[in-house]
Amino acid sequence: MAKMETEAVVSALKFAHSHLDGLKIKEVVDKKGIHGYIKHCAGLAATTGVTTGMGGPLTMVVGLPADVVNVIAQQFRVTLAVVYHRTGSYSLPFDKFIKIVALSLGVRVGTGAAAVGAGLIARQVAKEIIKRVSVRTAGRVIPIVGGVVGGSVNFAFVMAQGKALLALDLDHISDD
Repeated sequence: MAKMETEAVVSALKFAHSHLDGLKIKEVVDKKGIHGYIKHCAGLAATTGVTTGMGGPLTMVVGLPADVVNVIAQQFRVTLAVVYHRTGSYSLPFDKFIKIVALSLGVRVGTGAAAVGAGLIARQVAKEIIKRVSVRTAGRVIPIVGGVVGGSVNFAFVMAQGKALLALDLDHISDD
């Protein structure tokens, strides 16, 4: 995996975090409920998955970066929504936020003396996202079928992230 590709995804992670509108997320979660909000974000993620796969290889190549950014944005919105739902807080610093994202993806972050910095965690998260995107890209090559695959995979990914986040014990995530 290219270091440049990983760093680009790390930049996208930081960008997505810095552009989260916690108050808006809070309002929508209060209105739709956490499960309705997760489903809403999964639907938004599915839209770029459908779009990038509909035309086959050409739209996939051109649209894949936008699809990755959208999936990250929806994943981050779901993460903050679950944090708000569970703790009442709708604003977190990047270092704590990225730990929660990492844990929801199954990335080990360590605790106490074994804990690693937010930068390393962000790179591990980026690598995991790239790995998952790479695995699902092959199914998008066939026009129209690729749209169904892309939309379905994005939807399922965000829904699974929501489920994983709801299962996390957020009270035991350290601030180190």
